[in-house]
Amino acid sequence: MPESTTEEFEFSLAGRVRNLGFAPSPLNALFPLFEAIANALHAIEARWDRDASRDGRIVVKVLRGDGGDENPPVLGFVVEDNGVGLNSDNWKAFRTADTASKINRGGKGVGRLSWLKVFKNTSVASSFSQGSEVLYRTFDFALKESTSTPLHNHSISSGSDASKIGTRIHLEPYVDAYSVHCPRKIETIAAQIIGHFLRNFASYEVPSFILIDGHEKINLLDFYSENVESEVEETLSVEIADGADPIVVDVYHILLKKGLRLHEGAKHWCLYVGDGRVVKDEKIDNQLGVGYVGENGDCVYIGLVAGDYLSSHVNQERTNFTFADSDYRTLHASTVVAAKLHLAPYIDAVRAKQSETTLRVIRENPQFLAIANDVPAFVEEHLSLNAKSEEDIYLELARQRRRKQRETKREIRALSNTDGEDIDERVQKLASAINMDKKASLAEYVIKRKEILDLLDSSLAYADPESRNYLREEIVHDLIIPIRSDGESLDYEDHNLWVLDDRLAFYSYLKSDKPFNTFLTDTESRREPDVAVVFDRSLAFDREGTDEPIVIVEFKRPGRTAYSHDDNPVTQVLEYVNIMRNGGAFKDRTGRIRKPIPLSTRFICFVIADFTPKLLEMVSISIAQNKSADGEGYFGFSPIHNAVVEVLPYNKLLHDARLRNEAFFAKLGLT
Repeated sequence: MPESTTEEFEFSLAGRVRNLGFAPSPLNALFPLFEAIANALHAIEARWDRDASRDGRIVVKVLRGDGGDENPPVLGFVVEDNGVGLNSDNWKAFRTADTASKINRGGKGVGRLSWLKVFKNTSVASSFSQGSEVLYRTFDFALKESTSTPLHNHSISSGSDASKIGTRIHLEPYVDAYSVHCPRKIETIAAQIIGHFLRNFASYEVPSFILIDGHEKINLLDFYSENVESEVEETLSVEIADGADPIVVDVYHILLKKGLRLHEGAKHWCLYVGDGRVVKDEKIDNQLGVGYVGENGDCVYIGLVAGDYLSSHVNQERTNFTFADSDYRTLHASTVVAAKLHLAPYIDAVRAKQSETTLRVIRENPQFLAIANDVPAFVEEHLSLNAKSEEDIYLELARQRRRKQRETKREIRALSNTDGEDIDERVQKLASAINMDKKASLAEYVIKRKEILDLLDSSLAYADPESRNYLREEIVHDLIIPIRSDGESLDYEDHNLWVLDDRLAFYSYLKSDKPFNTFLTDTESRREPDVAVVFDRSLAFDREGTDEPIVIVEFKRPGRTAYSHDDNPVTQVLEYVNIMRNGGAFKDRTGRIRKPIPLSTRFICFVIADFTPKLLEMVSISIAQNKSADGEGYFGFSPIHNAVVEVLPYNKLLHDARLRNEAFFAKLGLT
């Protein structure tokens, strides 16, 4: 029968340290320093009790290497305190991994292991009372391949001065992977210390705390006090699950001057505290949507959250909480709501600016009137506080309009399967939604007209007033209709013939700058305006299936002064009438006949040109000798051609177009 044996369980400290979750980062490079400070705070509390804030003292010294720049690399730190020291009980606890000696203070018994992880060596010197005498203990704390214990060179002696009771921890040098991450500026290090122990600073439960960097000294409590604009505490009860007791936490709303920014990468943060130390932080700039706050607009917001529930659910590395992530998200959402309520005056200012910008966008894009007829409600319901620019708001308006259109279509389809009593009400609701969207579309079309007229106005202006050189004529031509286009490739929205006459907006057959033989069945004429005179181009179009007249428009280059009997524009358009009347019928690009041109077909011809003395001379000897009612144009009728010819200046063309659309522009506030 085999004998039973007892085997000892072997513990690998090196493996334990290796498995600590401390990836190299700026925060983790300072974590051992935070642990040393936490030990100092606990030691001071153990010695001075209620008088800890008055009689306690902590000094942190920054150790730097040689360097020519203003802030040489940090090699390590020295932390000194006047706490109880490493007496026999504390020494035993120090030598015990995962000790529970500080569990009532939130201690995990693993903090000092971070010293082994981040620093190559830690030297400790401590004076403490033992009975009637004062003893002095020193040792090194480091991992070495030659031994399994991290404790080296331990010694204890007597005869130390009672006034020297306390501990000095020397952390140096860094492990290379962490040294590059340590902040160099003393202000940054000070802010990080305050941020990690913000619960203590916010409650002013801090002993004398000095940070020394060479000749520079910072009193951290004074540094904090000088940079705090306001502190407001409230109790928050959060329901995390059905039937479960709510989480009760204290929320400290703190406004800090931006000179004491605790974290980089954002302005505003929520900090979650366990055991008096910040365990988790989360930036909330996007949720708040505000810039710097405070009376002078130079503060950041910190929401500090603490409570027994958080302290009882901190993991051993103090890097996270052990309760469910869904519970944390619920708590965080409630904290952000509380932050928004606290910052309501600043958020209201953001909402007011968003409303102003939204109104401006809608004035310029009235197709969104149906979406945001109640601007404050739209802003509150659909705009994140981070949406500031006109582009952001335009995109959200467009998104909501599209969603509304799709919702209306779904409801229309659903009506076919509805036989309830509320069908009349649903139909009325849908009809109202459709009408509002159609009004918005009409508004969008009116806006387009306004922009086209403004662009046409600027295009007809002198490019060089002194030399009176006009812009190239293609610009004006293309604004009204694209050069060398036809109705078979254009939709009515692709041209702006309404500038000339609103009836022309719906003509479906047109030819621009095309030889006659390309669209007439019985002509060989390849006549078209001289390409060298770029703007002398004609348009011919009609409305298919109607007895509407055929319309010819002849544009003359703005500013043209040279005319002769051979290129009289009135004679020119009448010659076009002859060619078309003798051309048989219109055909499309496939050769299919679209419309015959009988002798009874009426023609309306427009000549658009700048009125110069030579042009007026040509008009005076043509059929278009009659002045229009407003005296700004000329017209005439040729019985033999069954054609009316109107000669209009560009400024009248633009003026009349504006008059026809003025009521729409005024209704939308576009005048």
